[in-house]
Amino acid sequence: MSETKKPAITLLTCTHNGSRTLQRALEAIAKQTDISKESFEVLIVDNASIDNTFDIAIKTIQELGIKGRVIQENRPGKLYAFITGISKAQGDLVSIIDDDNLIEPGFIKYTLDVFLRYPQVGIVGSKNRVLTEHPLPSWFNWTCNSYACSQPWLEQPHHQDQEGIITSDFGIVSGAGSTFRVKPILDCLEGGYQFFEDTRPGKTIAGEDLEICYLLNSCGYSFAYDPRIQIRHAIKEERLNLDSFKALCNRIGSASLAIDPFMFTHKTTSKQFSWKWTWQWQLISKVKRYYQLSSAPLFKNFDEKEKFLNWREKTICLGAIQRILAERENYTQYIHQVAAGSWTELRVR
Repeated sequence: MSETKKPAITLLTCTHNGSRTLQRALEAIAKQTDISKESFEVLIVDNASIDNTFDIAIKTIQELGIKGRVIQENRPGKLYAFITGISKAQGDLVSIIDDDNLIEPGFIKYTLDVFLRYPQVGIVGSKNRVLTEHPLPSWFNWTCNSYACSQPWLEQPHHQDQEGIITSDFGIVSGAGSTFRVKPILDCLEGGYQFFEDTRPGKTIAGEDLEICYLLNSCGYSFAYDPRIQIRHAIKEERLNLDSFKALCNRIGSASLAIDPFMFTHKTTSKQFSWKWTWQWQLISKVKRYYQLSSAPLFKNFDEKEKFLNWREKTICLGAIQRILAERENYTQYIHQVAAGSWTELRVR
């Protein structure tokens, strides 16, 4: 009996009640006809859905004739689904394809090409465009990155090849459409790293995509963006109003706490931590930032765009403040694990 070939890449979709959108996402994957179907697999993690997501996922995969698996993670929360997914992935690379993401032709081919060309690259971002049947609000283009409808931000790009691939030592890559080397992340988890899970009742905030960027950077990997790698992000009409956007900004602020310690701490073996590495100091710094943003319009005449972006940043900042107050000791423990946890044996930056 011939041995089944291991896929090079796993397309991971973590979904909760995604029965209405999942089929289109899978159909887009099935249109990747410029590469062997044996080179990739689809892995669907049904995260505590109460609709027929699980059945639709299995049926659609079978009908489309793509290599795929559907597993269940009954603990509510995207972080649980994500960790389950990467631990079960067969590919050395994992692409995050949300159930409302439609990958464009060539997505897999170009993604594999980048990692083959640049062995030191740990994560690759895609060019993301919005897909909606409804008019976009006037402010959408000012903040499309908040909806993962833009391209990655790369800090001081140092190389661009003839295909337009850009590399950098560091960047921020949105989860949707991103692809990363899974082994370094699994090594960090096995080494004791714990994602900063939101423990507040009723909250399922996960900023694992941001943490992945900083973990890979800490382990010495670089970043890349290839404009040929593209997805369309289908956004529902109810997400395109100010109330929904305000809630999104609050979640962004909460999630940002996971990456802050990577910026203000350093690797250490000492157990005598700086007093700035506590939730109290971080709360003070966030409150200071909030009042700076609040007072800024008093000293400058803002135009409409500047007013909107100032309001967005205040809302993000407030989300961080609220979570610090709710988490407190958990946050101090998280800060200390980033700097001195057993996983930091892998940390080179």
